[in-house]
Amino acid sequence: MKFLVAVLSSLILVACGGGGSDVPAPASSLSGPTLFGSSPVRLLPTSLANETPAKYDGAWREDCNGLIHMRLTKTIAGPSGTTFSIVTKEEYFDNADCTGALVATGSYGIPDESVTYWATLTGVSVKLLTGETIPADVDPATSVLAVAPMTFTGSGVTSTHMGSTMFATIKFADGTTVDIQRPDLIGQKTVGALLLRNDELLALVPIGDSTTSFKVNHRYIR
Repeated sequence: MKFLVAVLSSLILVACGGGGSDVPAPASSLSGPTLFGSSPVRLLPTSLANETPAKYDGAWREDCNGLIHMRLTKTIAGPSGTTFSIVTKEEYFDNADCTGALVATGSYGIPDESVTYWATLTGVSVKLLTGETIPADVDPATSVLAVAPMTFTGSGVTSTHMGSTMFATIKFADGTTVDIQRPDLIGQKTVGALLLRNDELLALVPIGDSTTSFKVNHRYIR
């Protein structure tokens, strides 16, 4: 029987082998706890935006993480002024390509992230995941997480909350399992920016302490 272990920390979602397997997960395919991923709060321009861009509303997902059979979705909704809420959902499927039966779902049960926009930055430098750097107009924002534990439901999952961490074991139809650890959200704050490009939602983080240079940290699609 093969076991995989995935751990979500405040820095990065990482995976490592357990129970005899040793299968590292590429960091670029895994999510941090916020829309932007994990980035320390840095000073960004704080001029208020004129309006909340409705173009970001709706459900956005990352590519299937085949290592743990998981598809992550961020649903943006409820714009009020320059702030909107995000609901995060993790779905675990029988097959590694995120098909077949849905065996487990992880969520916080509430809107787990609040994002506030600032005035659009024009002509900033954005480094794409391909390594290419382009000029773009981006919407900087500050993210504040809720205070909540993640809970898991589904026919293939058992879970328990210990201390400030939720532990879950998910079993797939082929008998393999994945052990998931999700630390509670404790109101962490991060900053970043958003860019729509080629029907993709790109979540950006500042490069160093720059306010005019960003890199793509996460890519979301419809």
